[in-house]
Formats: sequence, C-alpha cells, structure tokens
Amino acid sequence: MTLHARSMMKSHGQSAARAAAGQAMLELLVATSLATAVLFIALAMLGKFSDVRNKTLLGSRYVAWERSVWLSADVRASADAAHSERDWFATYGSGALQVTKSDAAIQREFLQRTFAANGAPLGGADRDADRLPAAGQAMWRDHGGQPLLAAAQDVAALSGAASIPSDALASYTADGYGTVRTAEGATFSATLDLPSRTLQSGTLSVSVGKKNEALKRLWRDFDGVTFADTNALLTNTWMAEGSANSRALLTRAAPAAQVDLVAPALYQGLRRYAPEIDTLEFGRIRHEVLPADRLAP
Repeated sequence: MTLHARSMMKSHGQSAARAAAGQAMLELLVATSLATAVLFIALAMLGKFSDVRNKTLLGSRYVAWERSVWLSADVRASADAAHSERDWFATYGSGALQVTKSDAAIQREFLQRTFAANGAPLGGADRDADRLPAAGQAMWRDHGGQPLLAAAQDVAALSGAASIPSDALASYTADGYGTVRTAEGATFSATLDLPSRTLQSGTLSVSVGKKNEALKRLWRDFDGVTFADTNALLTNTWMAEGSANSRALLTRAAPAAQVDLVAPALYQGLRRYAPEIDTLEFGRIRHEVLPADRLAP
C-alpha cells in the first residue's frame, strides 16, 4: 500500500470518527432538549395544580364564611336540647329565616367568581349559574389549551354547623350564670338564651384533569387529581332582630328587670327625708336611649 493510500485511509477514519462524535453530540442535545422541554411542561403543570390547590383553600374559607352569614335552607330545627341557629332565629329574628342560601348556590358562586377570567364582574345571579364560565382562568388550562376543570359537577361544596362543647356555654345557657335573692325571698337565676351550634364549617373539593389526554401523555396512567380543604369559623350571630326581640333576649340576664329585688316597704319609710325616693325605678331599662355625649363626634 502506497503512502498516499495510507494517508487517504487515515483521513477517512478521522472524518468518520468526527462524524460519529458529532452525531452523538447532536443526539445528546436533542435528547436533553426533549427532556428539558418535558420537565418545563411538568413544572408548569405543577404550578397550575398549586394554583388550583390555593383556590380550593380560599374556596373552603368562602363556604364557611357564607354559611356564617346565611342560614341554610336544608337545616331543620334541632331535635335535641342544643339550639341551632334556626331555633334561635325562630324566636329572636324570624326575618333571617326568609333569606337562605344552599350549598349548591355557594358552589355556583365559587365557580363564577373563581374560575372565571380575571376582570369578570360579580353578580347576584352567580348563584343560579349551573355551568362553567365561558372564559376560564388561563392558569386552569393545560399546556394544550384545554381546561383542567371539565364540568361544574367536578366542584363540590358542603357546609355544616357543629355544637360548641356544652361545658363551654353551660354557665351561660342551661345554668344561670348569676343568682340573686328577690324581695319575696326566692332565688332568681340570670340566663341568656344562646344557640350553641355556631361552629360553622365549609368543605370544598375540586377535581381537575379527569380524562385529560395531554396530561396522560405527560404522566402515564394519570387519571386526574382532587384537592379538598375544610375551614371552620366560630361565629357570634346572637344579634336579635329589632328592639322587641333584643329586650326579650337581654332582659333575661337582668334580674332587676324581671323581679322585685327590694321590697317597697324597705324604702318608702324614708320618704320624709328624701321625697324623691319615690322616683326610684329598680331594674329600669331605657330602650334605645343614649346620653347626649354618646352621640357627639
């Protein structure tokens, strides 16, 4: 073999080696790019799931809050001695029983006010909309542009009211929290009629990604994910409706407004020294009357 032939073979071998190295580098770059792209898409989807999780948490707070200011049409009177808010309002504020909001209405409001695109107006008719908003949140779409939330039924809201431990309110409700001797020698116990089922709770669950083909390509065997959260509020909704109901509630806690604590014979003999003693009004309660300085700016 001549020197020229050997030189040609050596040059060809070097070119083949360089081509193989270049091919390997190109394959590595392509594989790295594909893996990085998939990783970025997966990270983006995890961010979207995080937003759904955060909205679920906020939604459970919304459900609990709404239940604290709206009675549920599904709640009936208590079957036991523990008063529910419905029992209490039936006595001291029947007007509240006329305006109720169901769990389904709260769920619809959450959908319209959370899933809708930014800037969508809030309306009183949101509680009646039983379908997804026409334009949803961009964060609630997969990388293919399809909505993660497939149907309104994939969101569920549930509220409830639990009793405060009876011992915590026993000294104010069932048992008198103060006793006095009446003018006749009897014992009078001061009490307040308070509802005990005032621990309002709200649970919201959101299921996303069901039968989503883009996510199945990203994660094999993916069949959706459900986020759920529960929040509770211990509320004080003991404000009676109107002055008459307020008097009926509060005078039970004022013994002097219910019974005679001082017999007239004990002070009428002092009339000769203090004629104005006849103007004494034990247990006087002036309703809706404030001293002038209480209204001053």
